[in-house]
Amino acid sequence: MGFFMADFGILQARGSYFKFLSMICLLLTTMPNVKPVLCYTVFCDFLLLFTPFYAMGVGFFTVVHLLYLYELRYPFHKQKGQQKIAFFLLPLGLLLSCFYLYSVVLCYITVFLVHIITAYMKKTSKFYKAGLLLFALCDCCTAISFLTGNELVSHMIWILYMPSQILLTTAKEPFTVSTVLRPQQTKYLCPYRLQKKK
Repeated sequence: MGFFMADFGILQARGSYFKFLSMICLLLTTMPNVKPVLCYTVFCDFLLLFTPFYAMGVGFFTVVHLLYLYELRYPFHKQKGQQKIAFFLLPLGLLLSCFYLYSVVLCYITVFLVHIITAYMKKTSKFYKAGLLLFALCDCCTAISFLTGNELVSHMIWILYMPSQILLTTAKEPFTVSTVLRPQQTKYLCPYRLQKKK
């Protein structure tokens, strides 16, 4: 919570440095399968915290949600496959950066809504859903702060954002565990039961 203390003047330091450092720590300690998406996330945070390239930051955050969608679609895909997708989506992030900020924001909102709907349709875990909710609330605070300049709301952005990133990236399994056996499993259980009866 160093960035929170810095934002309110308790620490004589710039809160942005603590915020970015917290994301670096998360990147270094998280599981390998989410490192590609976290690399994009850290890059977006750098753009939004330390540069005026907001359109590029939002554009690459759109790519972040596309990578999460890929993870939901192929949850057991190898890390090399995720790295390839992250590399192939790089031109899309650069392309979105060329548009006006509000146009990029509309694209971002659309992709994020698809991410949320897909997460609920795929029956993801409660932790993943909570992370998405905090992420959405963070984006709402960001929009309010950007449009109105409300300082209190701006302080809430990272209070919501950091827990959302922890929940989205540190959950071992994004999906709820089902106790229902698959058809392939029941196919191999039947011969065993027959042998047991004999």
